Amino acid sequence: MDNDIYDPLTEYKNVFRDRFRRIAMQTFDELAQEADVDVAANRITCSKIYNRNVDLSFLNSDIYSWKVRSVVLIIAAVAGVLCFFGLYDELDKLCKGLIVLATIVDVAFLFTKVYPKLRNLKTERESLCVEIDVFTNEALKQMEPLNRLFDWDMMTRIMSKTIPQLEFDPYFTAQRLADLREVYNWNDSFNAERSVIYCHSGLINGNPFVLCRTRMMKMGTKTYKGSKTIHWTTRERDSEGKYRTVRHSETLTATVTAPYPEYYERTRLFYCNTAAPDLIFHRRHSGLAGKEDSLSFKMRRALLRNKARRLSNADYAMMTNEEFEVAFDTSDRNNNQQFALLFTPLAQENMLRLLKDDVFGYGDDFDFDKQEMINTITPEHIQELELDMDPEQFRTYEFEKAKRLFCSTSEKYFRAIYFSIAPLLCVPMYQQIRPRQEIYGRDTERHSSFWEHEALANYWGQEHFAHPRCVTDCILKTERGHTVNDSSTLTVHAYGYCSIERVTYVKRYGGDGRYHNVPVYWDEYLPVEGLGKIYIKEDNDIEIDGITHKERAAHIDNVLAESGLKLYRRHIASKL
Repeated sequence: MDNDIYDPLTEYKNVFRDRFRRIAMQTFDELAQEADVDVAANRITCSKIYNRNVDLSFLNSDIYSWKVRSVVLIIAAVAGVLCFFGLYDELDKLCKGLIVLATIVDVAFLFTKVYPKLRNLKTERESLCVEIDVFTNEALKQMEPLNRLFDWDMMTRIMSKTIPQLEFDPYFTAQRLADLREVYNWNDSFNAERSVIYCHSGLINGNPFVLCRTRMMKMGTKTYKGSKTIHWTTRERDSEGKYRTVRHSETLTATVTAPYPEYYERTRLFYCNTAAPDLIFHRRHSGLAGKEDSLSFKMRRALLRNKARRLSNADYAMMTNEEFEVAFDTSDRNNNQQFALLFTPLAQENMLRLLKDDVFGYGDDFDFDKQEMINTITPEHIQELELDMDPEQFRTYEFEKAKRLFCSTSEKYFRAIYFSIAPLLCVPMYQQIRPRQEIYGRDTERHSSFWEHEALANYWGQEHFAHPRCVTDCILKTERGHTVNDSSTLTVHAYGYCSIERVTYVKRYGGDGRYHNVPVYWDEYLPVEGLGKIYIKEDNDIEIDGITHKERAAHIDNVLAESGLKLYRRHIASKL
């Protein structure tokens, strides 16, 4: 209880930000020490790469300038030929001779100077590219001992060391999912039409959370346009009173609106807690925190005051802190008593500070929904981040770049995740209540859930499972077969759409006084299903505290070698 975080913004500024930076730096130093990379040799190799890249840039500029010259000379030669033949009868002999001479000199210079120069420059460029590839491979070989030590759990381990209250699971287990269903009434309908792209599960002060990104398809509409040009003639009298034939044309247009599958991706944080178990509300970010003098704030406050007067006490009662009520608008809540127990004056102050700060945090950029015991935080700042934590992003051929990238990326990840859970940390009751199994403990068998299977399938890529005729994204769903010794086979269903071109004729009235059929070509999208298999083996060996990075990398290599699988991701080895 002494380690509970009641003011997440202040704690981040004064404690966690610097602590995370220090632990991240220590982690990279440990990696570098174990890898024993020859930094000096790598620095020399990288300087050769950069010097040759500079030379390549100048060389490309030279090639471009000589290409421009060749184009100018070709245009001049063509212009000379056209001028000679087009104006042959009008030119005197001297002009004709000068044009012929200039054209000959132009073509001669093009073939004797420009083209050979371009060939030499391109040959030099190819040679330079080969040198760059050789030095790049040499640098990668120098960095290979370090690159192989980066693993999927590295970022989460650093975060847990920084904040002991934050624990991450190796992967989202079926037991964790069962707890969500049995204890917190989680409804799997959320997953019915969504596919999990990645997910991280764990505990915040003993209460479960899931950070996930999902893809969903919604059938929208698309408008297609078509056109038809019509021609007709009329007889009209001119100014002299004579009849003449006048030709007319008009382009008729038409549109057809048809169903069109649209795909959306969204990152959310689910947090489960038994505090205020009957409370339901939906809060949307408004940006009104700290804007008491603005017209929009005053209008919103007036609306909430009127709502509080108009409804009975059982529906909505405005709290004393009107600034909080307006900035953190939950006027659709169903239980004022439980809301007041949850959002105490301390919680309100913490939340307002969080909403107002966009220097250390992100300000008011999150939606906050509570459906009884399930809280959903949807921050805008993590929507564009790739939080899968793939270690491949840290692997590079330059030691100094790897160090900068590791530290900057890890800090970006930590800040994004911390301020996603910060709205929950503002509420003291969420940290004071812990589930029974957290207090008494429980030993259960560990197996991965379908969330993790869908994320693994999406990591392998839709192209491995999509139907051959599919032209859209796919929603990947999985089924797990029989499990033997932590090994099993996943059947992947890829739901997408194929398209068939259709044509609809739309009648349009033309200027000729007749109706015409305007063809509009459009695509009809029909559902298709692809199938595929993934063979997996879960790595459920318990890691010993203090294990070195080399030992962890060797363990991963052993798992892949013994299982005959190709990919190790989040303690699950797999192959197609």
